[in-house]
Amino acid sequence: MRILKKIVIGLLIFFVVLGIAGFFIAPPLVKPFIMKKMSETLHRKASIEKVSINPYALSITIKGFTLEDPGKPKPFVAFDELYVNADLTSSIFRRALIMKKITLTKPYVGIDRKPDGSYNFSDLLPREETKAKPQAGKEEKPFHFSLNNIQIVNGSIDFKDEPKNTGHTVRELNISIPFISNIEYYLTNYVEPKFSARINDNKFELVGKTQPFLTSRATSFDIDIQDLDIPYYLNYVPAKMNCKLKSARLDTKMKIHFIVNKDKSPSLALTGGLTVRKIALDDLQNNNILQLPSLNVSMASVEPLVPNIHLAQIALETPTLVIRRDKQGQINLLNLTKKETGKPVKPGKKEEAAAAPQKKSEFKFRVDNIVLDKADIAFIDSQPSRPVNVIVSPLNFKAVNISTEKGTPGKVELDGILNKKSDIKAAGTLELEPLNAELQLDLKNINIRDFQSYFTDKIKIDVTRGSISTAGKVSLTKDKKNESVIKYAGNLSVSNLATLDKAQSNDFLKWKKLSFDQLKFGYNPLFVHINSISLTDFYARIIINPDSTINIQNILNNNEAKETALKPEEKKPDKEKVKAKTKEEPADIKIGKVIFKGGNIDFSDKNIKPNYSANMLNMNGSVTGLSSKEFSRADVGLKGNLGYGSPIDITGKINPLAKDLFADIKVSFQNIELSPVTPYTNKYLGYPIIKGKLSFNVSYLIDKRKLDSQNKVVIDQLTFGDKVESPNAVKAPVTLAVSLLTDRNGQINLDIPVSGSLDDPKFRIWPIIWQVIVNLITKAVTAPFALLSSLTGGGEELSFIEFDYGSASVTDEGQKKINMIGKALNDRPNIKLDIEGYVDTERDKSDLKKVELQRRIKAQKVRETSTKDEQQTAVDNVVLTTQEYDKYLKQVYKAAKFTKPRNFLGIQKDIPSAEMEKLMLANIEVTDGDLRQLAARRAGNVKELLLKSGITADRIFIVETKTLVPEKKEKVKDSRVNFKLK
Repeated sequence: MRILKKIVIGLLIFFVVLGIAGFFIAPPLVKPFIMKKMSETLHRKASIEKVSINPYALSITIKGFTLEDPGKPKPFVAFDELYVNADLTSSIFRRALIMKKITLTKPYVGIDRKPDGSYNFSDLLPREETKAKPQAGKEEKPFHFSLNNIQIVNGSIDFKDEPKNTGHTVRELNISIPFISNIEYYLTNYVEPKFSARINDNKFELVGKTQPFLTSRATSFDIDIQDLDIPYYLNYVPAKMNCKLKSARLDTKMKIHFIVNKDKSPSLALTGGLTVRKIALDDLQNNNILQLPSLNVSMASVEPLVPNIHLAQIALETPTLVIRRDKQGQINLLNLTKKETGKPVKPGKKEEAAAAPQKKSEFKFRVDNIVLDKADIAFIDSQPSRPVNVIVSPLNFKAVNISTEKGTPGKVELDGILNKKSDIKAAGTLELEPLNAELQLDLKNINIRDFQSYFTDKIKIDVTRGSISTAGKVSLTKDKKNESVIKYAGNLSVSNLATLDKAQSNDFLKWKKLSFDQLKFGYNPLFVHINSISLTDFYARIIINPDSTINIQNILNNNEAKETALKPEEKKPDKEKVKAKTKEEPADIKIGKVIFKGGNIDFSDKNIKPNYSANMLNMNGSVTGLSSKEFSRADVGLKGNLGYGSPIDITGKINPLAKDLFADIKVSFQNIELSPVTPYTNKYLGYPIIKGKLSFNVSYLIDKRKLDSQNKVVIDQLTFGDKVESPNAVKAPVTLAVSLLTDRNGQINLDIPVSGSLDDPKFRIWPIIWQVIVNLITKAVTAPFALLSSLTGGGEELSFIEFDYGSASVTDEGQKKINMIGKALNDRPNIKLDIEGYVDTERDKSDLKKVELQRRIKAQKVRETSTKDEQQTAVDNVVLTTQEYDKYLKQVYKAAKFTKPRNFLGIQKDIPSAEMEKLMLANIEVTDGDLRQLAARRAGNVKELLLKSGITADRIFIVETKTLVPEKKEKVKDSRVNFKLK
């Protein structure tokens, strides 16, 4: 008993001493010790209001702790109370540090980030070189511990970020951790920490469980964030932004699961959802980009380390999106972040360079539902000269089962209203891997005017109205080369089109409807198959302006092409590209039928005074069988009227889509009234047209880049008025040319063949035809009879008739020409003919003497053989024999009154006939009057023969010439009759 008593007394004394030491002696000693050590170690002044120790409970309480921040009024670290309670018995039993409870009440931490990027606690961190390095090959046993009932109550943190010029606050910080232990007994138990705080006045809550000291480190957390102000934290995003996130509030409730597997990669999985509210995004000029009331993302399972993303839903509620393209073509959505030109990367070490690339896991993505509800999408394009504004509102979009898993097609559906009046609908399937989209597309009444800025700089027209509608199926896939393959099948129409040319604001092109029925289009390979194209009630205006330009030239402006023309050094083609281009297959184009209904082509020439206009009305017809195949031929059949009563007929075969153009076309215009074209004839011919009609038939054959054209023109009853002065008129007798060309029926028939190569840049068919006509008119002056000869189909020169010397009788050759002239004049009743008789003064004079000698000899026979009562025989009809010629020559010689040769007795000698002829010819006198009479007889004989051919006398005139000798012509006798037409 005495021993037990001593033990009890000893224990009482021990506990009394322990109590006195713990409650009264230790706290005054511990307090300054802690303050001194902390101040020396941390280089900051530490202060404690009170230290309490309970030696019986093995607990210590520190109150009113403050660690100053040098030079700052606020402390660096402070707390109201720290309570630590140890479990001595368990610690001894388990040979580990075991704490029953650790409570920190109202802790405070003040953190400052300085302008140089350092922190107010940077001096407390150990330097890299002072860190203890673990000894190789030595494995240290872990220090076992168990910390239980850890609590932080109502803590606060202030963070001042000077480089970002911002600050952050944490209030109501509460952390509760049931235990943390690496004692084997506790390893399989889950630690279930709890965290809650208001960070920048936003509520955060985190509840989880973990096994931090097991190899698997299995961990899960429930995260609850409410009303997080996202823009407040954007300063910490490393990317530089080209936009401003004015507002965005984040709410999220999600679970995070993490586990480290022994033989596998770690796994991290997220489930739950997040909502971003009140999103407002502007560009740097304060222009709106995005207004989104709510973005909701529901995560079925997101495994970023696999990676595998499975979203249950993405929902966007009534977003407003503004897409802008500036003058330089930059799109705002593609430039939300600034592109930084990084420094060139230095080559790494050989060991790093030799490292084999790691095989990446296949990315898997799936979203069960995507919902875009009542979106308002605006596109503002400032690049065209006139900005384009397009608004789709409302726009609704739904997608189901969108996945990157192969063979898993999803469904998509879209509908919206474009610019308040055009319906847009699309619905179908979408497969991401491999890419395969098949959509039923339905666009109604797309206003062309809304998009005309994209072509108005190249085509100078204003679209005043017109809409496009289409309904069909579009598909998008990838081929083996991973190139896009696009196909479309459906119908397309352009309705109620009306355009003006910009220069003059005149109507240019209009139609009621242009339809493409059963259209099939494809890219890669390129093909276009159309069952039929129909153009209904169309109108086209062609105008020659006062400055001689054509409105089509002004509309199809090529200035841009000139400006962007390549420089000489840039024009050299890439040989590889040229090779590749030559190997490309031509586009497969097939058009079953092109139908024209009720067309009207209005032509006006304002360059002519007065102005000229003409209308091609009621243009109807078709082109059947168009194809890009080389040997295909399409049938052409078009009919219409020029004005009223002048039919137009176009028939033939064409192949404009093949590589080499082919055309075999016949064009017929009939009974076109010519009086309306008086402005042209006044200017270019110098005469107005009183009346007349034009018909022409043109045939074109284009094959292998060569054109052969036959142009047959018929002008009926062409009648000119009085001559008018015009500086542009041809310098030629137009009326004479017309008279030469006009036949007895009052018609002018011209056949003008034209041929040439389409590769010749100087070859143009209509200038050639006009030049032929001008040449015909000019030829009326320079060679009217050559023209007349060509018109009658002869090749002879009809401007003269040659005579035998000394004779006025028309030869057989002359008679032939007279017949041709007579026929030509009979066929052209408006032509009058002048006849001019000429002589060769030497040759005709010589032969006239011979003729006179012959006449005298024949006259002598007539006098001798005829009685007075007999009718005197015409001298020209007398026939002489050789004996008679010599007989009567001698008689004429004797009767002649001139000096004759005599003998020495003075008697007239008998001389041979030849000498008598010579003397007679020498003494016969031929005067100019005789020559003039010869010329007159020649002209008279020709006139007589022409009269006999049926030409009236009022059209033939014998002209007294100023000289007997005509103008010299090579290889043509002076003994002739010349003709002149008028």
